[in-house]
Amino acid sequence: MAGRNDVAIAAALEVVAQAVGKQPNANVGANVEVKMLETFMRNHPPTFKGRYDPDGAQRWLKEIERIFRVMQCNEVQRVRFGTHMLAEEADDWWVSILPTLEQGGGVVNWVVFRREFLERYFPEDVRGKKEIEFLELKQGNMSVTEYAAKFVELLKFYPHYTPETAEFSKFIKFENGLRADIKRAIGYQKIKKFSKMVSSCRIYEEDTKAHYKVVNERKGKGQQCNTPFPKMT
Repeated sequence: MAGRNDVAIAAALEVVAQAVGKQPNANVGANVEVKMLETFMRNHPPTFKGRYDPDGAQRWLKEIERIFRVMQCNEVQRVRFGTHMLAEEADDWWVSILPTLEQGGGVVNWVVFRREFLERYFPEDVRGKKEIEFLELKQGNMSVTEYAAKFVELLKFYPHYTPETAEFSKFIKFENGLRADIKRAIGYQKIKKFSKMVSSCRIYEEDTKAHYKVVNERKGKGQQCNTPFPKMT
């Protein structure tokens, strides 16, 4: 794995060096950009091959942007680094659409790439299904931790919460999806903050499980003590 990653880094560095070399004052920023790309590649960015894989497209974009959060690269550099990790059909798509985006001297920054990428690989019909999945989400057999994780994962597909009401709206939606026993138990606490609601529900669930575990263990020991001795023959 290490050898293959080094080859990938070397190939990426060559691509960026060629791209930077075509620009005015190339030598000034070339070394800086090459080092930035090397840092980017050392974070093991994933490759996206395209085709119909909406969840895979979301995961790829999330991971690439996670790496960018710790790098001080500008929007154009993000496009250069990020699109280097497109392969096969996805790379063909980007190569074909790039000239159109650059017509009229337009700057293709990360905002533009992100918009085009999601339009291509995470279309509106898929986004609509995710929105419905969020609206219909219930805890069911999931633990509180699993339910909260799924809730946050799907929340980004529901754009109708305003900044002024988002916290309260999240709280109401999460509470309504809880199992009835947990909802009754935490209802008296009058919690109105989403993060506190999640913590309180998790603690209650864990305490309840621990309680029933002790009760069941005691029952098991009691049954063993009450077992009659075998008759002597």
